[in-house]
Amino acid sequence: MPIFSKKKKNKIVQKSWQRKNTKAYPGASKKETSQRGGIFSRFIFWLLLVVFLGICVYLLFFSTFLDVNKINIQGNQDISSVEISKVVERSLEGKYLKYLPKKNFFLVSVSNIGSAVKNNFNRLEVASIGKKFPDTIVVKVVERKAELVWCSGGACYLVDSSGLAYGGANGTEEDLRAGNFLVVVDDSAIPVEIGKTKISPDFIGYIEKVNAMIRDDLKLDVAASYHTPGIASQEVSVVTNEGWTLKISSEYSVDEAKKIIQTLFEKDLNGETRKNLDYLDLRVKGKVYYKTK
Repeated sequence: MPIFSKKKKNKIVQKSWQRKNTKAYPGASKKETSQRGGIFSRFIFWLLLVVFLGICVYLLFFSTFLDVNKINIQGNQDISSVEISKVVERSLEGKYLKYLPKKNFFLVSVSNIGSAVKNNFNRLEVASIGKKFPDTIVVKVVERKAELVWCSGGACYLVDSSGLAYGGANGTEEDLRAGNFLVVVDDSAIPVEIGKTKISPDFIGYIEKVNAMIRDDLKLDVAASYHTPGIASQEVSVVTNEGWTLKISSEYSVDEAKKIIQTLFEKDLNGETRKNLDYLDLRVKGKVYYKTK
């Protein structure tokens, strides 16, 4: 009988790194768990960020910590700091859009403060407005000084070097002249608006130079207020203490007028003739007129 032998199957031996991992894990895979952890971390991060920003916004714009409660006024002399501070405080009252306080340090409007001070105090010029963290406003002002008094229509006004009529002048013309004010009367009686009407600074300077010439160079004094036909005329007239009237316009420089008058006093208007002088007219360029009584 033939003898049949079974063929032996060759076993394939798998190396350890070739074997499949057949372990089973319950629930979600590692990848899913990692994704869920990332989403939760991002949620916490954004939540904390929103809370942080909310706190910052509250502290910066709504908390009373940054409310302005100190107002420092500098440069004022005759007008009290208390009066100016009250005006500044009123400009900080209320809210923007019904929610944001106007007195918040970061929301304070410098332009609003400046306008409030100017509108309530014609005598003040606002030099600067600054802020000092966290609760102080510094307002630097300059008080206007009267260069002359301008009278029109029976009322008199203080005028500064820029020509602005910034306030009413108390007293009569005589009182004001006695107080060493240079008084000019506008014979056209055009109404003056405080804070709006402006006189030419050049015209003011010219009148001041004429006044200095009369006092210092001619050794005379003025016996009354200066008069002008109007703001645009560039002409003035004034009665001297000798009783005659000087009429002059900016057609002549003050130096030219001084030389002409001094020459006339030496030659044609000396002695008794000058005593009878009625007026001296220097309003037309190249022409000199005078009249005796």
